[in-house]
Amino acid sequence: MPTTIWPTKHLPIWSSPLKLQSSTCVSLPLRLFGRSPPPPDFRRPHAMRPAASKAAGKEKSRRKGGGAGAGEHLLTDRVLSLRARLHDALSLGLARSDGHGAKKWQSTDAGIQSHAIKAVTAFLGCLSTEMLRLPPIKESISDILVLLEGVLQTKNVSVLIQAADVSSKLVSSIGNSIRQYPILEIVSPLSCQLSAHQLPTAISCARAMNYILNSLVTARGSAHAEILETLERTNAVASIVSALQSYTPDIHPLSYLTEMISLLRTILWIWPSSRYHVWSNGNLMGKLAHYCLATETMVVAKVLRLYAALALCGHGAMILLKNEVLMAKICELVGMSHPSSTRIEAFKLCHVLLRSSKGCSQLMTSRCQPIVEGIIDAMRAKDDKLLVTEGCRTALLVLRYAGNHHQCFWSNAIDKVLYSILTGRSLSSHQSDKVLCDDELFDMVSKNFMDIHPYVWDILGYLVVHCTEDHHPVRKGKGHSLHALISCAW
Repeated sequence: MPTTIWPTKHLPIWSSPLKLQSSTCVSLPLRLFGRSPPPPDFRRPHAMRPAASKAAGKEKSRRKGGGAGAGEHLLTDRVLSLRARLHDALSLGLARSDGHGAKKWQSTDAGIQSHAIKAVTAFLGCLSTEMLRLPPIKESISDILVLLEGVLQTKNVSVLIQAADVSSKLVSSIGNSIRQYPILEIVSPLSCQLSAHQLPTAISCARAMNYILNSLVTARGSAHAEILETLERTNAVASIVSALQSYTPDIHPLSYLTEMISLLRTILWIWPSSRYHVWSNGNLMGKLAHYCLATETMVVAKVLRLYAALALCGHGAMILLKNEVLMAKICELVGMSHPSSTRIEAFKLCHVLLRSSKGCSQLMTSRCQPIVEGIIDAMRAKDDKLLVTEGCRTALLVLRYAGNHHQCFWSNAIDKVLYSILTGRSLSSHQSDKVLCDDELFDMVSKNFMDIHPYVWDILGYLVVHCTEDHHPVRKGKGHSLHALISCAW
């Protein structure tokens, strides 16, 4: 498996160790509430934590008494009350083995499990980003993970669904901070439930896993290796593939299909070794192509995203390019008759397929006209910046390579489209006299610089490099806007 090197700005939070003075490191969580470190016998079985409701009262009185601790003002009465209620519920099933060691959830009673999960839901609803740095909140989140690890192994379907949904809510509530916790402990039971016969359980667990894995995209390589090992041990990819191959619209809800596709896409995107199990499965590839040809917009967009992850593998890209029916459909999906969201995903797939000259040749040789027309139309979409950006990116990737597709771009007035992007003005074939002079165009571009403008100059550069004498627009007296662009760039 290739080693992933992440940019420095994306390093996880633990890669920059917190520098605290040694005198404060041990007692920081306790000093938050203005008290000294506990006596040595704090962890003895007879010195257990007092009832959560009493703890809340003490925390509240200390906070009102002016205890020293950064961020303590965030622990409002409501937060303390919900935290107390949470720990009251957790105390019904959370304990240490023989009073020592790591905490474990030991209750198998469905009522207690459901009660604890509801308390978790209420507590997560009051959290803010600033609170996530406070030791009491961190302690509560750690206990919640212990609860979820235990409850996700229950046989009660109703409780399982609640636990999976709370897992999703936990990740969405604390965001990238999830990487500070042993999240792997709940990935394993969630993965085991992907093959559950109860569809609501499988759907909720797939959704929760997708939330978790997406939050770990920029995690350390060692964390990725541990998660991959867990996915392989629990046969996660095999379970998803089986679900997609057995999907039947008359039997399964649409959410079953979409959640499984989304989860598989995330796995393929992060772990390259998992792509082989997809592109080498002819039955699955046929099913995915069938889903892509469907009329359901949401399904089509999700399949396109999965294809983009799969095409990162050279073999996967070639298999897609050899599917004539599928490629014809993708070329159609970039056209103006489809929703913007679908077109954007189709363009992103094209980006991956166009990474090599071979891919460009296979894609553009027989389908040049519809793709170029789709690109040009997207670049003209003034009211949709995302669509314009994806259109420009696709044009840039295509024009890197020489070929007949350059003539197709000239035939569709690519120079006027580029001029329009820079100036915000559209030119018809009879408005060449309205082209701004060099100085006017330069001043306009300088004063109204946009993120998309660099694409214009890069596209222009490739057009000029690969322009032949046979279709030079300036020589034919049709290149007024092109001449203005070149003069401005010069």
